[in-house]
Amino acid sequence: MIDKKKNGFTLVELLATIVVLSIVVGITVVGVNVAYKNAKQKSEDVFVKTLEDALDIYIDTDAKDLSFGTSSVCTIKKTHGDVKLYRNSGSLTFKKVIDSSYSQLLASEVVNPAKKEVPCKTNGPLSIYKDQDGVYYYKITRSSFECLTSNNSDRKYITNLPNECKEK
Repeated sequence: MIDKKKNGFTLVELLATIVVLSIVVGITVVGVNVAYKNAKQKSEDVFVKTLEDALDIYIDTDAKDLSFGTSSVCTIKKTHGDVKLYRNSGSLTFKKVIDSSYSQLLASEVVNPAKKEVPCKTNGPLSIYKDQDGVYYYKITRSSFECLTSNNSDRKYITNLPNECKEK
């Protein structure tokens, strides 16, 4: 009788192990990729929220110095009736918001963490609106910053304007 000892794995066992490991790696790579994209989008959302907060601070502290046109750009519905909105006259940029005395942002901090390789422009146009009740609104085109990704967002503006307000 010949006694044969097995000293290793068969070809089928090795192939089965490789297939199982390939499936596990494939699932992991897809999961990590999705998590990376979600984290990148969330970091941009936080960045946009920071820009919105800077605008809110600017409006709270410096909007009294702005002048507004006399013809309304739209009418919004409020609980007490229709209210007209007026846009600021003159040119206004986000740089002015950053340079205001109460701003907590520095120009060097206006960098989208999701897209660090593209510096943010701060000289894009910014519109501030005031309604008849003294409530302020703002609108900046996303493209005026150039550092914001456009593929993951359906919003063309950073704004707090009501949806029914479409400028004439």
